[in-house]
Amino acid sequence: MPTSKPYSREMAEQLAFGAPFAPTSLDAQKAAALRAGTLDLPPNRTWKMPADIAWDENPFEEPNWVAQFHMMRWIDPLRRQAEKGDTALLDLWLRIAEGWIEQNPPGRGRANYSWADMIEASRAMTFAFALPVLEDHRPEKLPVILDSLEQHGAWLTDKRRIRTGNHALQQHQGLLVIGAVLQRQEWVDLAVQRSETMLHQSYDGQGINEEGAVQYHQINYIWWNNLGRRVRIATGSTPEAFQRVNRAPLAMAHATRPDGRYELIGDTEEFTPRALGHPAIDYVSSAGVQGIAPLERVAIFDSGYIYGRSTWGDEHQRFTDASFYSLRFGPQNRIHGHADGMALTLWAGGESLLVDSGKYAYDAKDPYRAHLLSREAHNSLTIAGAEYDRTSAVELIAASRHDDFEHYRFEDRGYSGVRLSREILISLRWKIAIIVDSFDTDHNLDNDVTLSQWWHLSPEAGHRKEDSSIVTRTSTNELRFAWPNSATSTRITRGAKNPVQGWFSPSWRKLEPVRTIEASVSGRSGRLITGLSFSAAAHPLPLEITTDDEQDGLLIHLKRGDSAEFSALLQESAALLTAGVRTAPELALALR
Repeated sequence: MPTSKPYSREMAEQLAFGAPFAPTSLDAQKAAALRAGTLDLPPNRTWKMPADIAWDENPFEEPNWVAQFHMMRWIDPLRRQAEKGDTALLDLWLRIAEGWIEQNPPGRGRANYSWADMIEASRAMTFAFALPVLEDHRPEKLPVILDSLEQHGAWLTDKRRIRTGNHALQQHQGLLVIGAVLQRQEWVDLAVQRSETMLHQSYDGQGINEEGAVQYHQINYIWWNNLGRRVRIATGSTPEAFQRVNRAPLAMAHATRPDGRYELIGDTEEFTPRALGHPAIDYVSSAGVQGIAPLERVAIFDSGYIYGRSTWGDEHQRFTDASFYSLRFGPQNRIHGHADGMALTLWAGGESLLVDSGKYAYDAKDPYRAHLLSREAHNSLTIAGAEYDRTSAVELIAASRHDDFEHYRFEDRGYSGVRLSREILISLRWKIAIIVDSFDTDHNLDNDVTLSQWWHLSPEAGHRKEDSSIVTRTSTNELRFAWPNSATSTRITRGAKNPVQGWFSPSWRKLEPVRTIEASVSGRSGRLITGLSFSAAAHPLPLEITTDDEQDGLLIHLKRGDSAEFSALLQESAALLTAGVRTAPELALALR
C-alpha cells in the first residue's frame, strides 16, 4: 500500500546506527520486558507500566527518568526485533507511540519534558527509524508518524528552541535526520550549518570540549562523530570543522588515572575510556599493553585542565603504578562543570588520595547536588559566608615544568572584594607537594574575612592529628598535611548533613562519606602554607614544615621522617626545589 506522504526509506535505514539505535544482544530481553509491561530506564529502578500510559508519570520523582521516558528511545528494541521477524511487536510500538502523539501536541505536553530540548530530537529519530518496518507491515499507520515527524521538524527549525552543549548537538542531529528522511533539503542544510557553527564554539584548538566534565568529553566525542557520519550519509561530505573533534582523545587520555578510569572532574562518574579507535585511548584502557602513550608526562590545556603523572610506564615503573594529579582553572560556569577552580586531585600508591566530588545527579533542588557543585566540595579555597560568582574565571598566572617537579600559580577573583591566589609545587618523584594559598581584600571591605582550604580524602582513609599536622591513612597509603603557622585552625568533617560536607559521589545517586580537612585563617589578608607528603602506609613518615620570607622569595623547608629534606624557593613566577638542605643564598643563586 503506498504511503500518503513521500519519505526516503534509504535515509531511514542508513541513518539508524549508534547507541541507542543499533541492535544489541539485549534487544530480545528488552522487548519481552516491554511486552510484559515493565520498563527499565537505567540508572533508575524498574517501573510497572499501566495499561494506558497517561504520559504525566514520574514514579520515582526523578527528572532523569521523565526525560528518558519522553525521549522514547526505549521502544526502539521493539522496532529492531520486528525487523527480525516478530512483527507483532509493532502493535505495541504503535500503541505507545500513537498514545504519546495523541497526548502531547507540540508545546502542550503532559509533562514539562515532553518537548524539552534534546528530548524531542531523540524521539524524532526513534520515529524516523521505524518508518521502513511500518511501511512493510503496518503501512496504514504511516501517516500519523509522518505527521508527527513534520511537527518535530518544524519545532526544531525555530532557533529560539535550540539550547547549548550536547542538547543542541542532539537537536541538530534530530533535525538532520528528519530533513533527510522527509526529503526536506532546507532542514538538512540548516542542521549542517548549525552544526558547523557550533563546532567552532564547542571545541578549542586542543580538542577540549566546552562541557567542563571529562566524561562528557568522551560522550560528546562519540556523539559528534555519529553526527559527522550522518552528515556524510545525508549530504555526501562532512565539513572541515568536524576535524576539530579528532583532537579530543589525546586530552581524554591525559585525564585518565593509572587505574584506567577518568578523573572525576565536573559531572563525571567512575568511567573507563575504551574502544574509541585512538592509540592513546587504547593505551590507557589496556594498562599500557596496547596502543601508543602520549609523548608528554605533563599536559596543560588552555581551556583549564592540567594533568601530570610520574610516568606513562617504563622500565622503572609500570603505567598502573604511576602517580597522577590534576588541576583546574579557567571559566567556572561550564555546562557540566563545577566550581572547581584551583582544585587539586591526587592519585598515588594505586588509589585516589585526594578525590573530586563526582556527579551524583542533575536535580538542582537536591542539597547534595548543590553541594557537590560548590567550591566547598573540591580541594580548593572558599571565603566563609560569601557567594562565589560562577561567571568568573580562574587564571593560570605561571607554569613551569622541571625534571623532578612542576610549579603552578593561579589567581581567582570569584569572591567580590577578595583576590585569591594559589601556588603549587608538586614532585611526584619525591612524593611531596607544597601549596601556598593567600588572600587580599579590597579597601572597601570593612571586615576581616576567613579563608578556608578544603581537602577531600579517600573514602577508606582514617586520620589522626599530630601536633601541627594531620596524618591520613588507608590500608596501603599515608598522606600527611603539615602547616607551619600556629594561627591556622583545622577541623575534620565526615558525612555531615547540616550543613552538607564530607561526601563523595563515584556514580549516579551514590554518596560515600569522606573525611574532609578544613584549614582556615582570618584577616584582611593572609596566607596558608601547606606541606603534603604521600607514601606507602607501611612506613609512617612524620612531616615538618618551616618558612622564611627572604629577599629573593618565600623559602619553605620540609623535613620528612625518612631523613629526606627539601627546600623550595618560590618567587613571583618561578620556583626551585632541591633535595637536601641548602641555604637561601644558595637557592637564590641557583635560581638566577
